[in-house]
Amino acid sequence: MQPLLVLTIGQAPRPDIVAELADVLGDRPIEVQGALDGLSVADIEALTPVADADALHTRLPTGLDVIISKKSVTERMAALVDGAGDRLTLIACTGRFRGLPPRPNVLFPSVVLDGLIDATLPAGHRLGVLVPIPEQIELFTEVRGRDDRPATVVAVKPGTDPTAAAEQLRHAGVDLVVLDCFGYDRELLTTVRQVTGRPVLSAVRATAHLAAELMVDPEPPPETARG
Repeated sequence: MQPLLVLTIGQAPRPDIVAELADVLGDRPIEVQGALDGLSVADIEALTPVADADALHTRLPTGLDVIISKKSVTERMAALVDGAGDRLTLIACTGRFRGLPPRPNVLFPSVVLDGLIDATLPAGHRLGVLVPIPEQIELFTEVRGRDDRPATVVAVKPGTDPTAAAEQLRHAGVDLVVLDCFGYDRELLTTVRQVTGRPVLSAVRATAHLAAELMVDPEPPPETARG
């Protein structure tokens, strides 16, 4: 079985992301490549966003959290997607990327979440969304919300205590919560679910379930019975 190719907006390795994926994928193989592989910390810190809508958050293998330009990441990510051929590829970020080479077998968590939210939460209900940085609150309020299905968006950094953010969502009266970042782990998901008392969709786990359905080696055709 060919490994699932995971393209992170930061650098490989990302054992935290692999652990979350493996919790769903089991022993299916995973390979990680990063859009910023080969760059120094100084190079990465120079990729500053030009506006809040251009801001992405990632954690480097050293544990350093950085905010980088989505435009710069997209340009480097395009080469990785182009070089992946027909491999099943997962973009490990919930951002919406324009300018990547169009090809099948590329899983975009943002698109996966779009479908799941529409399938799960009807009009007249409120969506709760967690994002990693405050710069994304305004953008995701617009992206995830609709006139007939508003969104309450709160920022909480991956790896930190989400209790206060979850309390905000509970007080807002949300009916479904989306973890709109690939850095959120199962522990955070469990806390948010307990505090809000609402169903929680994880971007990384939902996309992993879809990848698991697609990571199946084709079965050989049945042998034709001989008379």
